[in-house]
Amino acid sequence: MNNRIISFWSAGGSTGKTTLAAAFTLALKKYKKDIVLADFKEVTPHVHKYFGIELSDKSNIYEAIENGHNATEAVKEHLQKKQGIWILSGFGMNDFAKFEEKHFFAVLEVVKNEFEHVVVDTSAGVFFSSTYTALKNSDVIFAVAAPTIWSIEDTAQMINFVSNRWGVEKEKFKAILNAVSKEEVDTSTAEKILEIETFSVRYGQKNILKDVTKIAEFLLKKDIEKVIGIKRAEEAKSFGVN
Repeated sequence: MNNRIISFWSAGGSTGKTTLAAAFTLALKKYKKDIVLADFKEVTPHVHKYFGIELSDKSNIYEAIENGHNATEAVKEHLQKKQGIWILSGFGMNDFAKFEEKHFFAVLEVVKNEFEHVVVDTSAGVFFSSTYTALKNSDVIFAVAAPTIWSIEDTAQMINFVSNRWGVEKEKFKAILNAVSKEEVDTSTAEKILEIETFSVRYGQKNILKDVTKIAEFLLKKDIEKVIGIKRAEEAKSFGVN
Protein backbone atom coordinates (compact mmCIF):
# COMPACT_ATOMS: atom_id res chain seq x y z
CA MET A 1 0.00 0.00 0.00
CA ASN A 2 1.42 3.36 -1.07
CA ASN A 3 0.72 5.23 2.18
CA ARG A 4 0.88 8.99 2.04
CA ILE A 5 0.79 11.81 4.61
CA ILE A 6 -0.57 15.15 3.40
CA SER A 7 -0.39 18.06 5.86
CA PHE A 8 -2.21 21.37 5.88
CA TRP A 9 -0.12 24.02 7.63
CA SER A 10 0.13 27.80 7.74
CA ALA A 11 2.61 30.41 8.92
CA GLY A 12 -0.07 32.19 10.94
CA GLY A 13 -3.64 31.69 12.08
CA SER A 14 -6.99 32.64 10.50
CA THR A 15 -6.17 31.31 7.03
CA GLY A 16 -9.04 28.81 6.86
CA LYS A 17 -6.60 25.89 7.00
CA THR A 18 -8.91 23.50 8.87
CA THR A 19 -11.77 24.10 6.42
CA LEU A 20 -9.46 23.29 3.50
CA ALA A 21 -8.09 20.17 5.22
CA ALA A 22 -11.63 18.91 5.81
CA ALA A 23 -12.75 19.75 2.26
CA PHE A 24 -9.65 18.07 0.80
CA THR A 25 -10.30 14.87 2.80
CA LEU A 26 -13.93 14.79 1.67
CA ALA A 27 -12.77 15.30 -1.93
CA LEU A 28 -10.33 12.39 -1.63
CA LYS A 29 -13.06 9.95 -0.61
CA LYS A 30 -14.41 10.05 -4.18
CA TYR A 31 -11.24 8.28 -5.30
CA LYS A 32 -9.80 6.62 -2.20
CA LYS A 33 -11.42 4.50 0.52
CA ASP A 34 -8.74 4.31 3.20
CA ILE A 35 -8.60 7.93 4.37
CA VAL A 36 -8.25 9.56 7.78
CA LEU A 37 -8.25 13.21 8.79
CA ALA A 38 -5.96 13.56 11.81
CA ASP A 39 -6.18 16.73 13.88
CA PHE A 40 -2.66 17.59 15.06
CA LYS A 41 -3.65 21.03 16.22
CA GLU A 42 -2.82 21.36 19.91
CA VAL A 43 -4.63 23.33 22.66
CA THR A 44 -7.50 24.55 20.42
CA PRO A 45 -8.26 21.77 17.90
CA HIS A 46 -11.22 22.40 15.59
CA VAL A 47 -11.72 19.37 13.33
CA HIS A 48 -14.12 17.73 15.80
CA LYS A 49 -16.24 20.91 15.80
CA TYR A 50 -16.32 20.95 12.01
CA PHE A 51 -17.79 17.43 11.95
CA GLY A 52 -19.88 17.71 15.12
CA ILE A 53 -18.12 15.00 17.14
CA GLU A 54 -16.72 14.89 20.66
CA LEU A 55 -13.12 15.78 21.48
CA SER A 56 -11.77 12.74 23.33
CA ASP A 57 -9.10 12.70 26.03
CA LYS A 58 -5.98 10.93 24.71
CA SER A 59 -4.51 9.84 28.07
CA ASN A 60 -4.65 6.16 27.12
CA ILE A 61 -2.41 6.84 24.08
CA TYR A 62 0.09 8.68 26.27
CA GLU A 63 0.14 5.89 28.86
CA ALA A 64 0.55 3.15 26.24
CA ILE A 65 3.59 4.89 24.75
CA GLU A 66 5.12 5.74 28.13
CA ASN A 67 4.76 2.11 29.23
CA GLY A 68 6.42 0.85 26.06
CA HIS A 69 3.26 -0.77 24.70
CA ASN A 70 1.99 -0.82 21.12
CA ALA A 71 -0.19 2.28 20.68
CA THR A 72 -2.32 0.87 17.84
CA GLU A 73 -5.35 -0.17 19.87
CA ALA A 74 -5.20 2.99 21.99
CA VAL A 75 -5.23 5.21 18.89
CA LYS A 76 -8.01 3.17 17.25
CA GLU A 77 -10.28 3.90 20.22
CA HIS A 78 -10.32 7.56 19.16
CA LEU A 79 -11.14 7.05 15.47
CA GLN A 80 -14.65 8.13 14.53
CA LYS A 81 -16.33 7.89 11.13
CA LYS A 82 -18.34 10.82 9.79
CA GLN A 83 -19.45 11.67 6.25
CA GLY A 84 -17.63 8.64 4.87
CA ILE A 85 -14.18 9.46 6.30
CA TRP A 86 -12.34 8.49 9.47
CA ILE A 87 -11.45 11.26 11.89
CA LEU A 88 -8.92 11.42 14.71
CA SER A 89 -9.87 14.37 16.91
CA GLY A 90 -7.20 16.74 18.21
CA PHE A 91 -5.21 17.25 21.38
CA GLY A 92 -6.77 19.56 23.95
CA MET A 93 -5.21 21.40 26.87
CA ASN A 94 -4.75 18.31 29.06
CA ASP A 95 -3.01 16.38 26.28
CA PHE A 96 -0.90 19.39 25.30
CA ALA A 97 0.70 19.43 28.75
CA LYS A 98 1.92 15.82 28.34
CA PHE A 99 2.41 14.96 24.67
CA GLU A 100 5.85 15.33 23.08
CA GLU A 101 7.34 14.57 19.67
CA LYS A 102 7.67 10.82 20.39
CA HIS A 103 3.97 10.57 21.24
CA PHE A 104 2.84 12.35 18.08
CA PHE A 105 5.22 10.26 15.99
CA ALA A 106 3.72 7.06 17.43
CA VAL A 107 0.20 8.29 16.62
CA LEU A 108 1.26 9.18 13.08
CA GLU A 109 2.84 5.74 12.61
CA VAL A 110 -0.41 4.04 13.64
CA VAL A 111 -2.66 5.97 11.25
CA LYS A 112 -0.11 5.69 8.43
CA ASN A 113 -0.11 1.90 8.81
CA GLU A 114 -3.91 1.78 8.98
CA PHE A 115 -4.79 4.15 6.12
CA GLU A 116 -3.60 4.74 2.57
CA HIS A 117 -3.99 8.52 2.83
CA VAL A 118 -3.51 10.49 6.05
CA VAL A 119 -4.54 14.16 5.93
CA VAL A 120 -3.17 16.15 8.87
CA ASP A 121 -4.45 19.51 10.09
CA THR A 122 -1.52 21.06 11.97
CA SER A 123 -1.13 24.02 14.29
CA ALA A 124 -0.01 27.22 12.59
CA GLY A 125 3.59 28.35 12.89
CA VAL A 126 6.57 26.41 14.22
CA PHE A 127 5.86 26.33 17.94
CA PHE A 128 4.43 22.85 18.62
CA SER A 129 6.03 19.40 18.63
CA SER A 130 2.98 18.06 16.79
CA THR A 131 3.65 20.48 13.92
CA TYR A 132 7.31 19.47 13.76
CA THR A 133 6.38 15.78 13.70
CA ALA A 134 3.72 16.21 11.02
CA LEU A 135 5.87 18.30 8.68
CA LYS A 136 8.97 16.11 9.11
CA ASN A 137 6.99 13.02 8.11
CA SER A 138 4.77 14.47 5.38
CA ASP A 139 4.96 13.57 1.70
CA VAL A 140 3.09 16.73 0.68
CA ILE A 141 2.64 19.95 2.68
CA PHE A 142 0.00 22.47 1.67
CA ALA A 143 1.04 25.86 3.06
CA VAL A 144 -2.18 27.87 3.35
CA ALA A 145 -1.94 31.65 3.10
CA ALA A 146 -4.28 34.58 2.68
CA PRO A 147 -3.93 36.37 -0.70
CA THR A 148 -2.13 39.32 0.89
CA ILE A 149 1.51 40.31 0.53
CA TRP A 150 2.18 40.09 4.29
CA SER A 151 0.69 36.60 4.59
CA ILE A 152 2.64 35.37 1.56
CA GLU A 153 5.91 36.90 2.75
CA ASP A 154 5.42 35.36 6.21
CA THR A 155 4.72 32.00 4.57
CA ALA A 156 7.89 32.24 2.45
CA GLN A 157 9.94 33.04 5.55
CA MET A 158 8.44 30.15 7.54
CA ILE A 159 8.92 27.67 4.68
CA ASN A 160 12.60 28.63 4.52
CA PHE A 161 12.89 28.11 8.29
CA VAL A 162 11.22 24.69 8.17
CA SER A 163 13.35 23.70 5.20
CA ASN A 164 16.68 24.96 6.56
CA ARG A 165 16.29 24.29 10.29
CA TRP A 166 14.04 21.22 10.32
CA GLY A 167 15.43 19.61 7.18
CA VAL A 168 12.08 19.35 5.39
CA GLU A 169 12.62 19.34 1.62
CA LYS A 170 11.19 22.44 -0.03
CA GLU A 171 9.96 20.26 -2.91
CA LYS A 172 7.31 18.86 -0.54
CA PHE A 173 5.62 22.25 -0.20
CA LYS A 174 2.74 23.54 -2.29
CA ALA A 175 0.88 26.76 -1.51
CA ILE A 176 -2.84 27.46 -1.41
CA LEU A 177 -4.10 31.04 -1.46
CA ASN A 178 -7.38 30.93 0.44
CA ALA A 179 -9.67 33.90 -0.15
CA VAL A 180 -10.46 34.61 3.51
CA SER A 181 -9.80 38.30 2.85
CA LYS A 182 -9.83 40.70 -0.08
CA GLU A 183 -7.40 39.48 -2.73
CA GLU A 184 -4.29 41.61 -3.09
CA VAL A 185 -1.94 39.13 -4.73
CA ASP A 186 -2.66 36.74 -7.62
CA THR A 187 -1.42 33.16 -7.89
CA SER A 188 1.43 33.84 -10.31
CA THR A 189 2.85 36.63 -8.12
CA ALA A 190 2.59 34.43 -5.03
CA GLU A 191 4.36 31.62 -6.90
CA LYS A 192 7.30 33.92 -7.68
CA ILE A 193 7.62 34.99 -4.04
CA LEU A 194 7.20 31.51 -2.56
CA GLU A 195 9.11 29.65 -5.30
CA ILE A 196 6.75 26.68 -5.01
CA GLU A 197 3.68 25.46 -6.90
CA THR A 198 0.68 27.55 -5.86
CA PHE A 199 -3.09 27.02 -6.09
CA SER A 200 -5.95 29.36 -5.24
CA VAL A 201 -9.29 28.76 -3.54
CA ARG A 202 -12.15 31.19 -4.04
CA TYR A 203 -14.39 32.52 -1.28
CA GLY A 204 -17.63 30.67 -0.43
CA GLN A 205 -18.47 27.09 0.57
CA LYS A 206 -19.39 25.91 -2.95
CA ASN A 207 -16.23 27.44 -4.43
CA ILE A 208 -14.08 25.91 -1.70
CA LEU A 209 -15.39 22.40 -2.43
CA LYS A 210 -14.95 22.83 -6.21
CA ASP A 211 -11.45 24.31 -6.00
CA VAL A 212 -10.16 21.88 -3.37
CA THR A 213 -11.54 18.94 -5.38
CA LYS A 214 -9.52 20.16 -8.39
CA ILE A 215 -6.38 20.33 -6.22
CA ALA A 216 -7.01 16.77 -4.95
CA GLU A 217 -7.54 15.53 -8.51
CA PHE A 218 -4.33 17.23 -9.64
CA LEU A 219 -2.38 15.55 -6.85
CA LEU A 220 -3.89 12.13 -7.57
CA LYS A 221 -3.22 12.53 -11.31
CA LYS A 222 0.48 12.99 -10.52
CA ASP A 223 0.38 9.80 -8.42
CA ILE A 224 -1.24 7.85 -11.26
CA GLU A 225 1.27 9.17 -13.82
CA LYS A 226 4.16 8.21 -11.51
CA VAL A 227 2.80 4.66 -11.07
CA ILE A 228 2.30 4.27 -14.84
CA GLY A 229 5.87 5.48 -15.43
CA ILE A 230 7.27 2.97 -12.94
CA LYS A 231 5.24 0.11 -14.46
CA ARG A 232 6.39 0.98 -17.97
CA ALA A 233 10.00 1.09 -16.82
CA GLU A 234 9.62 -2.31 -15.16
CA GLU A 235 7.99 -3.78 -18.27
CA ALA A 236 10.76 -2.40 -20.48
CA LYS A 237 13.36 -3.84 -18.13
CA SER A 238 11.69 -7.27 -18.13
CA PHE A 239 11.84 -7.33 -21.94
CA GLY A 240 15.48 -6.29 -21.93
CA VAL A 241 14.84 -2.85 -23.42
CA ASN A 242 17.46 -0.22 -22.53
